[in-house]
Amino acid sequence: MYTQQQNNQQQSGAGKVSTKELLYVSDCLKNEDLMAKLAAQACSEAHTPQLKQQFSQIAQDRLTYTNQLLNALQQQSQMTH
Repeated sequence: MYTQQQNNQQQSGAGKVSTKELLYVSDCLKNEDLMAKLAAQACSEAHTPQLKQQFSQIAQDRLTYTNQLLNALQQQSQMTH
């Protein structure tokens, strides 16, 4: 089903991001930012090196996901302009 929708969008020339999709992406970015902040806070409060390392990795992963999402949006924006 998803592939069919993708093909229909490509055939109709629609590659634009809808307002609903942008709102969803915005929510995702906010959630990833919150998760990174919570993980960083937990890292600073952790009592063992293993926990500090784990929370630090989680925070870094969340920031990576945020950057990937932003890059995808920038690429999408460049393709539509």
